[in-house]
Amino acid sequence: MSGRPGVLIAGAGLAGVRTAQTLRKLGYYGRIRLLSEEQEYPYDRPPLSKDFLAGRSDSDAIRLRHPADYAADDIELLLGTRATGLDPGSRTLRTEDGTELGYDWLVVATGARARVLPALPPGPARHYLRTADDARRLSRALRPGRRVAVVGGGFIGLEVAATATSRGCSVTVVEAVGLPLAGVIGPRAAQWVQSWHEERGVRFRCGTPVSGVADGADGQRLLLADGSRLVADEVVVGAGIARDTQWLAAGGLTVHHGLVCDLAGRASADGVLGAGDIACVHAADGCRPVGHWTAATESAARAARTITGDATEPAASDEFFWSDQGALRLQFAGQAGPDAVATVDAGSLESGAFVLLYTDSGGLSGVFAANSPRDFLRGRVALRAAAQARVRA
Repeated sequence: MSGRPGVLIAGAGLAGVRTAQTLRKLGYYGRIRLLSEEQEYPYDRPPLSKDFLAGRSDSDAIRLRHPADYAADDIELLLGTRATGLDPGSRTLRTEDGTELGYDWLVVATGARARVLPALPPGPARHYLRTADDARRLSRALRPGRRVAVVGGGFIGLEVAATATSRGCSVTVVEAVGLPLAGVIGPRAAQWVQSWHEERGVRFRCGTPVSGVADGADGQRLLLADGSRLVADEVVVGAGIARDTQWLAAGGLTVHHGLVCDLAGRASADGVLGAGDIACVHAADGCRPVGHWTAATESAARAARTITGDATEPAASDEFFWSDQGALRLQFAGQAGPDAVATVDAGSLESGAFVLLYTDSGGLSGVFAANSPRDFLRGRVALRAAAQARVRA
Protein backbone atom coordinates (compact mmCIF):
# COMPACT_ATOMS: atom_id res chain seq x y z
CA MET A 1 0.00 0.00 0.00
CA SER A 2 1.29 3.47 -0.88
CA GLY A 3 1.97 6.16 1.67
CA ARG A 4 -0.74 8.41 0.26
CA PRO A 5 -3.67 9.36 2.53
CA GLY A 6 -6.14 7.55 0.26
CA VAL A 7 -9.91 7.63 0.82
CA LEU A 8 -11.38 9.13 3.96
CA ILE A 9 -15.05 8.34 4.59
CA ALA A 10 -16.79 10.54 7.16
CA GLY A 11 -19.72 8.55 8.49
CA ALA A 12 -20.03 4.82 9.09
CA GLY A 13 -23.70 4.22 8.44
CA LEU A 14 -24.97 2.24 5.50
CA ALA A 15 -23.63 4.63 2.83
CA GLY A 16 -20.18 4.90 4.39
CA VAL A 17 -19.74 1.16 4.93
CA ARG A 18 -21.02 0.29 1.45
CA THR A 19 -18.67 2.85 -0.11
CA ALA A 20 -15.69 1.20 1.58
CA GLN A 21 -16.82 -2.30 0.58
CA THR A 22 -17.45 -1.30 -3.03
CA LEU A 23 -14.05 0.35 -3.33
CA ARG A 24 -12.39 -2.92 -2.39
CA LYS A 25 -14.63 -4.91 -4.75
CA LEU A 26 -13.66 -2.57 -7.60
CA GLY A 27 -9.97 -3.17 -6.91
CA TYR A 28 -9.04 -0.04 -5.00
CA TYR A 29 -5.93 -0.94 -2.98
CA GLY A 30 -5.17 2.40 -1.37
CA ARG A 31 -5.77 3.37 2.23
CA ILE A 32 -9.38 3.55 3.43
CA ARG A 33 -10.34 5.15 6.73
CA LEU A 34 -13.93 5.01 7.94
CA LEU A 35 -14.94 7.46 10.66
CA SER A 36 -17.85 6.76 12.99
CA GLU A 37 -18.99 9.25 15.59
CA GLU A 38 -20.58 6.40 17.57
CA GLN A 39 -18.64 4.05 19.81
CA GLU A 40 -20.19 0.82 18.53
CA TYR A 41 -19.61 -1.04 15.30
CA PRO A 42 -21.68 0.17 12.32
CA TYR A 43 -25.22 -1.12 12.22
CA ASP A 44 -28.29 -1.10 10.00
CA ARG A 45 -30.97 1.44 10.98
CA PRO A 46 -34.24 -0.02 9.59
CA PRO A 47 -34.50 -2.68 12.35
CA LEU A 48 -34.34 0.04 15.02
CA SER A 49 -38.08 0.71 14.63
CA LYS A 50 -39.01 -2.94 14.15
CA ASP A 51 -37.30 -6.17 15.30
CA PHE A 52 -34.58 -4.49 17.36
CA LEU A 53 -37.12 -2.22 19.05
CA ALA A 54 -39.39 -5.19 19.69
CA GLY A 55 -36.55 -7.16 21.30
CA ARG A 56 -36.60 -9.84 18.60
CA SER A 57 -33.01 -9.12 17.50
CA ASP A 58 -29.87 -8.11 19.35
CA SER A 59 -26.93 -5.82 18.64
CA ASP A 60 -25.03 -8.47 16.70
CA ALA A 61 -28.00 -9.09 14.40
CA ILE A 62 -28.09 -5.49 13.15
CA ARG A 63 -24.37 -5.12 12.41
CA LEU A 64 -23.66 -4.13 8.82
CA ARG A 65 -20.52 -6.27 8.92
CA HIS A 66 -18.77 -8.50 11.40
CA PRO A 67 -16.07 -6.50 13.22
CA ALA A 68 -13.34 -8.78 11.83
CA ASP A 69 -14.40 -8.02 8.25
CA TYR A 70 -13.03 -4.48 8.41
CA ALA A 71 -9.54 -5.71 9.22
CA ALA A 72 -9.85 -8.45 6.59
CA ASP A 73 -10.53 -5.78 3.93
CA ASP A 74 -7.84 -3.49 5.36
CA ILE A 75 -10.40 -0.82 6.26
CA GLU A 76 -9.41 1.33 9.22
CA LEU A 77 -12.49 1.88 11.35
CA LEU A 78 -12.13 4.84 13.71
CA LEU A 79 -14.92 4.77 16.30
CA GLY A 80 -15.89 7.83 18.33
CA THR A 81 -14.51 10.14 15.63
CA ARG A 82 -16.79 12.96 14.49
CA ALA A 83 -16.00 15.24 11.56
CA THR A 84 -16.43 18.94 12.39
CA GLY A 85 -14.38 20.90 9.85
CA LEU A 86 -12.99 20.78 6.35
CA ASP A 87 -10.36 22.53 4.22
CA PRO A 88 -10.77 21.35 0.62
CA GLY A 89 -7.78 23.42 -0.49
CA SER A 90 -5.32 21.41 1.61
CA ARG A 91 -7.51 18.28 1.49
CA THR A 92 -7.76 17.96 5.24
CA LEU A 93 -10.65 17.12 7.54
CA ARG A 94 -10.78 18.17 11.18
CA THR A 95 -12.35 16.00 13.87
CA GLU A 96 -14.06 17.00 17.11
CA ASP A 97 -10.87 16.55 19.14
CA GLY A 98 -8.89 18.84 16.80
CA THR A 99 -7.10 16.11 14.86
CA GLU A 100 -6.51 16.87 11.18
CA LEU A 101 -6.71 14.01 8.70
CA GLY A 102 -5.51 14.27 5.11
CA TYR A 103 -7.20 12.65 2.14
CA ASP A 104 -6.92 12.16 -1.60
CA TRP A 105 -10.67 11.57 -1.74
CA LEU A 106 -13.22 12.48 0.90
CA VAL A 107 -16.63 10.82 0.94
CA VAL A 108 -19.08 12.69 3.17
CA ALA A 109 -21.57 10.09 4.43
CA THR A 110 -22.52 11.60 7.77
CA GLY A 111 -26.21 10.83 7.33
CA ALA A 112 -28.80 12.84 9.20
CA ARG A 113 -30.28 13.30 12.64
CA ALA A 114 -33.85 13.09 13.85
CA ARG A 115 -35.54 16.46 13.41
CA VAL A 116 -36.42 17.86 16.84
CA LEU A 117 -39.70 19.73 17.13
CA PRO A 118 -39.43 22.89 19.27
CA ALA A 119 -42.77 22.04 20.87
CA LEU A 120 -41.45 18.61 21.93
CA PRO A 121 -37.93 18.86 23.35
CA PRO A 122 -36.32 15.50 24.23
CA GLY A 123 -36.95 14.33 27.77
CA PRO A 124 -37.12 11.20 29.94
CA ALA A 125 -40.48 10.19 28.45
CA ARG A 126 -40.05 11.88 25.05
CA HIS A 127 -38.16 9.88 22.45
CA TYR A 128 -36.50 10.60 19.12
CA LEU A 129 -35.44 7.44 17.29
CA ARG A 130 -32.27 7.54 15.20
CA THR A 131 -29.54 5.53 16.96
CA ALA A 132 -29.29 2.10 18.52
CA ASP A 133 -29.09 3.71 21.96
CA ASP A 134 -32.33 5.60 21.19
CA ALA A 135 -33.98 2.28 20.32
CA ARG A 136 -32.69 0.57 23.46
CA ARG A 137 -34.10 3.33 25.67
CA LEU A 138 -37.46 3.30 23.89
CA SER A 139 -37.64 -0.49 23.97
CA ARG A 140 -37.36 -0.46 27.76
CA ALA A 141 -40.29 1.98 27.89
CA LEU A 142 -42.65 -0.02 25.67
CA ARG A 143 -44.27 -2.14 28.36
CA PRO A 144 -47.76 -3.67 28.22
CA GLY A 145 -50.45 -1.17 29.13
CA ARG A 146 -48.33 1.93 28.50
CA ARG A 147 -50.02 4.79 26.68
CA VAL A 148 -47.85 5.77 23.72
CA ALA A 149 -48.35 8.86 21.56
CA VAL A 150 -46.53 8.73 18.23
CA VAL A 151 -46.15 12.22 16.78
CA GLY A 152 -45.78 11.91 13.03
CA GLY A 153 -47.51 9.42 10.78
CA GLY A 154 -44.64 8.80 8.39
CA PHE A 155 -42.92 5.47 7.88
CA ILE A 156 -40.92 5.57 11.12
CA GLY A 157 -43.96 6.65 13.11
CA LEU A 158 -46.16 3.88 11.72
CA GLU A 159 -43.43 1.27 12.19
CA VAL A 160 -43.05 2.31 15.83
CA ALA A 161 -46.84 2.29 16.24
CA ALA A 162 -47.02 -1.30 14.96
CA THR A 163 -44.15 -2.42 17.21
CA ALA A 164 -45.59 -0.73 20.29
CA THR A 165 -49.01 -2.27 19.64
CA SER A 166 -47.42 -5.72 19.35
CA ARG A 167 -45.92 -5.18 22.81
CA GLY A 168 -49.29 -4.47 24.38
CA CYS A 169 -49.16 -0.68 24.40
CA SER A 170 -52.11 1.60 23.74
CA VAL A 171 -51.05 3.72 20.74
CA THR A 172 -52.31 6.99 19.30
CA VAL A 173 -50.71 8.50 16.18
CA VAL A 174 -50.86 12.29 15.91
CA GLU A 175 -50.42 13.52 12.34
CA ALA A 176 -50.40 17.17 11.29
CA VAL A 177 -51.99 16.55 7.87
CA GLY A 178 -55.23 14.80 7.01
CA LEU A 179 -53.86 11.31 6.30
CA PRO A 180 -50.59 9.56 7.18
CA LEU A 181 -48.22 9.16 4.21
CA ALA A 182 -50.63 10.90 1.83
CA GLY A 183 -47.88 13.11 0.43
CA VAL A 184 -45.83 10.06 -0.53
CA ILE A 185 -48.26 7.33 -1.59
CA GLY A 186 -51.38 9.35 -2.35
CA PRO A 187 -54.69 9.58 -0.50
CA ARG A 188 -56.19 6.26 -1.63
CA ALA A 189 -53.29 4.16 -0.36
CA ALA A 190 -52.88 6.38 2.71
CA GLN A 191 -56.50 5.88 3.77
CA TRP A 192 -56.09 2.12 3.40
CA VAL A 193 -52.88 2.11 5.49
CA GLN A 194 -54.57 4.12 8.25
CA SER A 195 -57.54 1.74 8.28
CA TRP A 196 -55.21 -1.25 8.47
CA HIS A 197 -53.60 0.12 11.64
CA GLU A 198 -56.95 1.14 13.12
CA GLU A 199 -58.21 -2.42 12.74
CA ARG A 200 -55.31 -3.46 14.98
CA GLY A 201 -56.09 -0.96 17.70
CA VAL A 202 -54.09 2.13 16.71
CA ARG A 203 -55.98 5.41 17.10
CA PHE A 204 -55.32 8.42 14.86
CA ARG A 205 -55.60 12.16 15.48
CA CYS A 206 -55.03 13.62 12.02
CA GLY A 207 -55.12 17.18 10.78
CA THR A 208 -53.93 18.77 14.02
CA PRO A 209 -50.25 19.27 14.92
CA VAL A 210 -48.83 19.33 18.44
CA SER A 211 -48.36 22.84 19.81
CA GLY A 212 -46.86 22.03 23.23
CA VAL A 213 -46.30 19.52 26.01
CA ALA A 214 -46.36 19.58 29.79
CA ASP A 215 -45.53 17.04 32.47
CA GLY A 216 -48.52 16.10 34.57
CA ALA A 217 -49.25 13.73 37.41
CA ASP A 218 -51.05 11.50 34.92
CA GLY A 219 -48.30 11.56 32.25
CA GLN A 220 -47.16 13.67 29.31
CA ARG A 221 -49.91 16.11 28.32
CA LEU A 222 -49.76 16.94 24.62
CA LEU A 223 -51.54 20.14 23.62
CA LEU A 224 -52.88 19.91 20.07
CA ALA A 225 -53.43 22.87 17.77
CA ASP A 226 -57.21 22.40 17.88
CA GLY A 227 -57.17 23.01 21.64
CA SER A 228 -57.60 19.38 22.66
CA ARG A 229 -55.20 17.39 24.84
CA LEU A 230 -53.77 13.91 24.69
CA VAL A 231 -52.21 12.24 27.73
CA ALA A 232 -49.51 9.61 27.23
CA ASP A 233 -46.91 7.81 29.31
CA GLU A 234 -44.40 7.90 26.46
CA VAL A 235 -44.14 10.21 23.45
CA VAL A 236 -42.27 9.14 20.32
CA VAL A 237 -41.55 11.80 17.71
CA GLY A 238 -41.05 10.85 14.07
CA ALA A 239 -40.88 14.23 12.36
CA GLY A 240 -38.35 13.56 9.64
CA ILE A 241 -34.64 14.23 9.53
CA ALA A 242 -32.25 17.18 9.75
CA ARG A 243 -28.96 17.25 7.88
CA ASP A 244 -25.92 18.83 9.54
CA THR A 245 -24.47 20.90 6.70
CA GLN A 246 -23.03 23.87 8.61
CA TRP A 247 -19.52 22.46 8.81
CA LEU A 248 -19.63 21.65 5.10
CA ALA A 249 -20.79 25.16 4.17
CA ALA A 250 -18.09 26.64 6.42
CA GLY A 251 -15.57 24.62 4.41
CA GLY A 252 -16.76 26.24 1.19
CA LEU A 253 -18.92 23.41 -0.13
CA THR A 254 -22.24 24.13 -1.80
CA VAL A 255 -25.19 22.96 0.31
CA HIS A 256 -28.94 23.02 -0.24
CA HIS A 257 -31.24 20.47 1.40
CA GLY A 258 -28.00 18.56 1.90
CA LEU A 259 -24.51 18.47 0.39
CA VAL A 260 -25.06 19.31 -3.28
CA CYS A 261 -23.72 16.57 -5.56
CA ASP A 262 -23.97 15.71 -9.24
CA LEU A 263 -25.15 12.39 -10.64
CA ALA A 264 -21.69 10.87 -10.01
CA GLY A 265 -21.67 11.97 -6.37
CA ARG A 266 -19.17 14.83 -6.83
CA ALA A 267 -19.54 17.83 -4.54
CA SER A 268 -18.45 21.37 -5.43
CA ALA A 269 -14.80 20.89 -4.36
CA ASP A 270 -12.28 18.63 -6.06
CA GLY A 271 -11.85 15.31 -4.32
CA VAL A 272 -15.06 15.55 -2.28
CA LEU A 273 -18.06 13.27 -2.81
CA GLY A 274 -21.35 12.79 -1.01
CA ALA A 275 -23.27 9.60 -0.28
CA GLY A 276 -26.38 8.70 1.70
CA ASP A 277 -28.79 10.95 3.57
CA ILE A 278 -26.43 13.92 3.76
CA ALA A 279 -26.44 14.35 -0.01
CA CYS A 280 -28.88 15.93 -2.42
CA VAL A 281 -28.43 15.34 -6.13
CA HIS A 282 -28.80 18.34 -8.43
CA ALA A 283 -29.52 17.50 -12.05
CA ALA A 284 -31.67 18.75 -14.91
CA ASP A 285 -34.84 17.64 -13.12
CA GLY A 286 -34.04 19.64 -9.99
CA CYS A 287 -32.94 18.69 -6.47
CA ARG A 288 -33.40 15.12 -5.23
CA PRO A 289 -32.36 14.50 -1.62
CA VAL A 290 -30.97 11.01 -1.13
CA GLY A 291 -33.20 9.01 1.19
CA HIS A 292 -34.18 5.48 2.12
CA TRP A 293 -32.01 2.38 2.34
CA THR A 294 -31.79 1.52 -1.35
CA ALA A 295 -30.93 5.06 -2.41
CA ALA A 296 -28.12 5.20 0.15
CA THR A 297 -26.64 1.99 -1.26
CA GLU A 298 -26.89 3.30 -4.81
CA SER A 299 -25.19 6.59 -3.91
CA ALA A 300 -22.37 4.69 -2.20
CA ALA A 301 -21.77 2.66 -5.34
CA ARG A 302 -21.69 5.83 -7.46
CA ALA A 303 -19.11 7.42 -5.16
CA ALA A 304 -16.89 4.32 -5.28
CA ARG A 305 -17.10 4.15 -9.09
CA THR A 306 -16.17 7.82 -9.38
CA ILE A 307 -13.08 7.29 -7.22
CA THR A 308 -11.91 4.20 -9.12
CA GLY A 309 -12.81 5.54 -12.55
CA ASP A 310 -15.13 2.63 -13.19
CA ALA A 311 -17.07 3.51 -16.34
CA THR A 312 -20.03 1.23 -15.61
CA GLU A 313 -23.18 3.25 -16.09
CA PRO A 314 -25.38 2.86 -13.02
CA ALA A 315 -29.03 1.99 -13.53
CA ALA A 316 -31.33 4.95 -13.13
CA SER A 317 -32.91 5.01 -9.67
CA ASP A 318 -36.66 4.46 -9.48
CA GLU A 319 -36.77 5.75 -5.88
CA PHE A 320 -37.66 2.31 -4.50
CA PHE A 321 -38.27 1.89 -0.77
CA TRP A 322 -40.14 -0.41 1.55
CA SER A 323 -41.58 -0.34 5.06
CA ASP A 324 -42.46 -3.25 7.34
CA GLN A 325 -45.22 -2.32 9.80
CA GLY A 326 -46.00 -5.39 11.86
CA ALA A 327 -47.48 -7.96 9.47
CA LEU A 328 -47.79 -5.33 6.74
CA ARG A 329 -45.13 -4.94 4.07
CA LEU A 330 -45.36 -1.80 1.95
CA GLN A 331 -43.30 -1.30 -1.21
CA PHE A 332 -43.16 1.74 -3.42
CA ALA A 333 -41.27 2.92 -6.50
CA GLY A 334 -41.54 6.04 -8.61
CA GLN A 335 -43.77 8.92 -7.62
CA ALA A 336 -47.40 9.53 -6.76
CA GLY A 337 -47.73 13.18 -7.67
CA PRO A 338 -50.75 15.31 -6.74
CA ASP A 339 -52.30 14.76 -10.19
CA ALA A 340 -51.62 11.01 -10.34
CA VAL A 341 -54.55 8.61 -10.60
CA ALA A 342 -54.24 5.35 -8.64
CA THR A 343 -55.82 2.18 -10.03
CA VAL A 344 -55.75 -1.38 -8.71
CA ASP A 345 -53.52 -3.58 -10.87
CA ALA A 346 -53.54 -6.80 -8.79
CA GLY A 347 -55.40 -8.11 -5.75
CA SER A 348 -57.88 -5.94 -3.91
CA LEU A 349 -57.88 -3.46 -1.07
CA GLU A 350 -60.46 -5.59 0.72
CA SER A 351 -58.18 -8.64 0.72
CA GLY A 352 -55.25 -6.76 2.26
CA ALA A 353 -52.91 -7.69 -0.61
CA PHE A 354 -52.84 -5.49 -3.70
CA VAL A 355 -50.86 -3.35 -6.12
CA LEU A 356 -51.74 0.20 -7.18
CA LEU A 357 -50.40 1.79 -10.34
CA TYR A 358 -50.12 5.58 -10.54
CA THR A 359 -50.51 7.37 -13.87
CA ASP A 360 -50.29 11.04 -14.76
CA SER A 361 -50.08 13.03 -17.98
CA GLY A 362 -46.72 11.42 -18.71
CA GLY A 363 -47.95 7.86 -18.29
CA LEU A 364 -47.04 5.36 -15.59
CA SER A 365 -45.33 7.24 -12.74
CA GLY A 366 -45.39 4.95 -9.69
CA VAL A 367 -46.28 1.59 -8.19
CA PHE A 368 -47.36 0.78 -4.64
CA ALA A 369 -47.90 -2.63 -3.07
CA ALA A 370 -49.25 -3.98 0.18
CA ASN A 371 -48.25 -7.55 0.99
CA SER A 372 -47.76 -8.33 -2.72
CA PRO A 373 -44.02 -8.60 -3.43
CA ARG A 374 -44.33 -10.67 -6.62
CA ASP A 375 -46.94 -8.43 -8.25
CA PHE A 376 -44.99 -5.39 -7.11
CA LEU A 377 -41.92 -6.66 -8.97
CA ARG A 378 -44.00 -6.93 -12.15
CA GLY A 379 -45.26 -3.39 -11.67
CA ARG A 380 -41.75 -2.13 -11.02
CA VAL A 381 -40.52 -3.67 -14.28
CA ALA A 382 -43.34 -1.87 -16.11
CA LEU A 383 -42.40 1.39 -14.37
CA ARG A 384 -38.79 1.10 -15.53
CA ALA A 385 -39.90 0.34 -19.09
CA ALA A 386 -42.13 3.41 -19.06
CA ALA A 387 -39.25 5.58 -17.80
CA GLN A 388 -36.94 4.27 -20.55
CA ALA A 389 -39.60 4.93 -23.18
CA ARG A 390 -39.88 8.55 -22.03
CA VAL A 391 -36.10 8.97 -22.29
CA ARG A 392 -36.12 7.62 -25.86
CA ALA A 393 -39.07 9.79 -26.91
